[in-house]
Amino acid sequence: MRRKILLLAISIFLQLPGEAQNLVLNPGLDSYITCPGFGQFSDTYINNWDKPSWGSTDYYNYNCPGIIPSQQTPRSDSAYAGIIGYNYGQEYREYMTGMLNAPLIPGATYYCEFYVSLNDGYIQAIKELGAYFSASAPSYANTLHLPVTPHIQNNLTLLDDTSNWLKVSGYFLASGGEQYITIGNLMDDAHTTIVQVGNSGSYGSYYFVDDVWVSLAEGTGIAESENGVVNIFPNPAADRLNIHSNEFLFNEVIVELYDIFGKKIVSEKYLHSGNEISLNVSDLLPGMYLAEITQGDKTFRKKFIKE
Repeated sequence: MRRKILLLAISIFLQLPGEAQNLVLNPGLDSYITCPGFGQFSDTYINNWDKPSWGSTDYYNYNCPGIIPSQQTPRSDSAYAGIIGYNYGQEYREYMTGMLNAPLIPGATYYCEFYVSLNDGYIQAIKELGAYFSASAPSYANTLHLPVTPHIQNNLTLLDDTSNWLKVSGYFLASGGEQYITIGNLMDDAHTTIVQVGNSGSYGSYYFVDDVWVSLAEGTGIAESENGVVNIFPNPAADRLNIHSNEFLFNEVIVELYDIFGKKIVSEKYLHSGNEISLNVSDLLPGMYLAEITQGDKTFRKKFIKE
């Protein structure tokens, strides 16, 4: 009976994001109408992207003189956006709103991810970057945080890397009709985690944003990558889960655990850990989980059972 239940659970795991269709139009912000000036982020200049409030969202593109990326290389192709996630001294936010190629289906589960990198000219980092989905494009005549509840939000990992791109991701249930995604810090200052990570530069948190992905998740849960690069044991696991690789070293690797409904329940960052990581899973409830192991731009997914 246990084997039949296990096979059923595996069969209803979600489709991998890489195998699904990306619903975001112009996901890397590379397609533009005409080069804007600095701080002129709008659909007048960039295809399928706008800003939902008076905040001065920025655009960077190698093809546009005056706004060429300098402090960070785009994660892909030639462009990215820049937003203030936290402003020191007085609340101020910047956001970016993109279009989807079709309205979301009522009651369907979707996967969303985007990548961020902290501008190294700023000495504070936050956690709470997220995404909000709406049927119409938001419009607010102020520069404060948007008074909405994010559909996905990073709460576990401090977004403090100025050299690499960090992934913000999650699953959410659509109400139906949503055709716009808005990215930024949707929390007020009192509910924002603020950590000083440098001593030279400006107070506040400014993030580059690239490679936005939204796709329909088929079924319930998430699927694994079938590969021999990363292995996990023991499986089932009781107290500790070991993650091993023979082909690369786990230098600055992020391990995230999801339950079968796609909810992120653990996020840990490991530094200089060689080719094996040991993760404490003793507090997890018995059941099936998925481990997502990310190093740089490579992500591996492995299912395991917690006894």
